[in-house]
Amino acid sequence: MLDPNALLKPLAGYIVEDLTNADIAATGAIAASILNDLAAPVMKMLSVAGDSADDIVCEFFPDPNDESTPGTLVFWPATRTSRTSRQEDARLAAYSLRLAVFLSEREDEDVIYPAGFSMVLKLNEDGCELVKDLPPAVFERLEFQIKGNSMPSGFEFLDDSEHMPVLPNMRRQFLKAITRAHNVTQKKRSKEFESVMAHYIWDNTEPEAHFGAVLSTLATLLVAVHHQSKL
Repeated sequence: MLDPNALLKPLAGYIVEDLTNADIAATGAIAASILNDLAAPVMKMLSVAGDSADDIVCEFFPDPNDESTPGTLVFWPATRTSRTSRQEDARLAAYSLRLAVFLSEREDEDVIYPAGFSMVLKLNEDGCELVKDLPPAVFERLEFQIKGNSMPSGFEFLDDSEHMPVLPNMRRQFLKAITRAHNVTQKKRSKEFESVMAHYIWDNTEPEAHFGAVLSTLATLLVAVHHQSKL
């Protein structure tokens, strides 16, 4: 069992609005350490699927220009789409799991939002087609497991125009999000597909059980999609 509060403890006392240059360097290093500590247990989650997850790789990519979220740990299939940049490989991957740490922020003197984790399952166009081909039982089993606790609030698709929760009816919600992504891509006449991103934010206002439950769900979906890609 992962303890998210213990993982975040080294960031206690750091507030984005108060950071000095030295603090920015320190919190970036702490975020990298926290996420690298997460890499092993997540890879263990992936390995439960057996050999089909052997070619999933992970790497932490720092972002020194973002004081509040100074980097992202990405899990993606080990395919090369760029000759020069593994970060570009990760960005362009058909499917990936992306984990980040964000720092505490001050809204005013009396309100400070706590540090926490962001988890995203990102699906590009090919990844969406693989999700559509997954057996409905995959979603039903995951939904049954996550309903063993109270439903995690805020587990939803990143969407600027409407509220799109992942649960309940997980498969139906994924299909709705995929349809919307195609529609938005066509409306924008964009050459780059509008990615589908199942997103969850955890901080200490949420039950600890939700951290592990959602992370396990996203990791399992990543492996299921990866396995589907080999059929």
